[in-house]
Amino acid sequence: MNRSGWRTVLPTAGLLLLMAATASGHAFPDRSEPWTGQALPTPPPRVRLWFDGVLEPAFSSIKVVDAHHQEVDNGDGRVNPADHTVLGASLPFLPPGQYRILWSVVAHDGHRTEGDLSFSIGPGSYDRPGAAGMPATLPQLFIRWFYFIGLSTLIGMLTFRLLLVRSVVLPPPAFETVEPPLRRLELSSIVLVTLTNAGELILRTQIMSGGRFADIYGVLPVVILQTHFGAVWLVRIGLIGLLTLVWVLRRTPAPRSGRVLMLSLAVTALIALTTSLSGHAADWGDVTMPVLIDWIHLVAVSVWIGGLFAFGSLVQRLGAAPGTEEGPHGLSAIGRPFSRMAAYCVFTLVVAGLFNAWLQVGSLQPLVTTSYGLALLAKVCLVGLVLALAAVNRHYFLPLLRDPAGARRRLSVNTIGRLGGAWLVGTGGDQTARIRRRLRQFVRLEWILVIAALAFAALLTHLPPARHILALHHLEQRALR
Repeated sequence: MNRSGWRTVLPTAGLLLLMAATASGHAFPDRSEPWTGQALPTPPPRVRLWFDGVLEPAFSSIKVVDAHHQEVDNGDGRVNPADHTVLGASLPFLPPGQYRILWSVVAHDGHRTEGDLSFSIGPGSYDRPGAAGMPATLPQLFIRWFYFIGLSTLIGMLTFRLLLVRSVVLPPPAFETVEPPLRRLELSSIVLVTLTNAGELILRTQIMSGGRFADIYGVLPVVILQTHFGAVWLVRIGLIGLLTLVWVLRRTPAPRSGRVLMLSLAVTALIALTTSLSGHAADWGDVTMPVLIDWIHLVAVSVWIGGLFAFGSLVQRLGAAPGTEEGPHGLSAIGRPFSRMAAYCVFTLVVAGLFNAWLQVGSLQPLVTTSYGLALLAKVCLVGLVLALAAVNRHYFLPLLRDPAGARRRLSVNTIGRLGGAWLVGTGGDQTARIRRRLRQFVRLEWILVIAALAFAALLTHLPPARHILALHHLEQRALR
C-alpha cells in the first residue's frame, strides 16, 4: 500500500479504537411488568420484561432482589418458551419494601446486555433503570472488518468474472494475464472469510460467557449447539467448506466454467444470508422482511465493492502495459458493462440502505445524537466519495483511454476536464501514459475509501442501533408518568 493509502487506513483504525468503548449489546427492554418505579399496593405474582429483540435462552437470566441484595424470586427466571423476547420469573408472597429486577441477556447476534430496574410494594422511591452492554474490543472490530472485506471481495469478484469477463471478448494474451490473478484473489478471499469466521466464533463465545477467556472452551459447545448464532455459524462454515471444494475441483478455464462459477456465487450469496441472520436484522426473527432487505443490501454492496476490486486488478495489469492497444480497449470494453452493473447495485443498496436506516434509527435526530447514527453518516460520506471517483473514472479516464480524439467532443469529458484542470492528468510526457497512471491512482484511492467504509460497516454491527436507545428512553418515560 502506498503512503496515501496508509494516511487513510491508519486514521480509520484509530477511530475504530476510540469508538470501540461505545460499542455494546443489542437487546434492551422496552416495557416491564411491573413497570420501572411502580409502587404496587399488593405483591405481584411474577415479573416480566419485554425486549426489543429475540433472546438466547441459554445465556439469558433474570432475578429479583430485595434492599439487602438477597434473591427473593422462586428461582425459575428464564426466557418464555413461547416468546423469546420475554424474560420472566415468578414470585412468592413478598412483604412491603423496595425491590430490584436484575437481568442479563444475550441477543441473537451474540451480544450481551445487562441492567436493572426497580419497583416497590407500598410507598417507595424511584430509581432510573440501568442498561449497559459489554464494550466491543478492537480484535472483535478488526475481525468483523476483515470478514466484510473478504466476503465482499469474494461475491464481487465471482460476479465480475461471471457477468463481465466472460461476456467481453478479450484477446487470449489479455485473458491469460487476468484469469490466474482473479482465481488467486478468490482463494485469498475464501481463506480470509474462513479465518475471520473462526475468530468471530471465539470472540462471540467470550462475550456470551461474560468476557472470561478461561470459560470459552467450556461454553463453546453450548454456543454452537444451543444458540441461534451457533446454528447459523455451523451453516456458514459448511457453506465455506463447499465453496472451497468447488474452487479445488474447478480446473477448467473460466470461459467454460460458467455453471461452476454460478454455483460458487450462489453458495457465497448464502454465506451473506447467514451474516444477515446473525446481525441486527435477525432481532425481528429469521424469516422476516428486515432480514431479506439486509441480505439484498449486503449482496448489492458486495457485488459493487468486490467488482471494483476485480476491475481495479485489471486496471493495474492491462492499463500498465505501455505501447499496446489491447489493454486500453479491453478496459473500455469491460468498463461499460461494469459501470451499468455498478449503477444497478448502487441503486439497490441505496433503497435497501434507506430502509435499514429507517428501521434502526427511526428519525433524523438520532443520526447526530447517537454513536450509531454518527458512524452511519461517516459510512455514507465515504460511499459518496467512492461514487464521485467512480464517475470520474467511468466518464473521463476510460473514454480518453479508448478514443482520446473522440472523447474530447463529449460533454461529460469536457466538463470534468474543465473542473479538474491539469490536476486530473498532469502535464508533460506522453498523454496516454499519464491517463493510464492517473486511472490506476484513482482506482487505488477508491479501494482505500471502500476499505475505510467497510470499517465503519463493521463498527455498526457492534454499536447498539438508535432504536435500542429509544426503547430504553421509553421505559424511563413510562416510569415518570
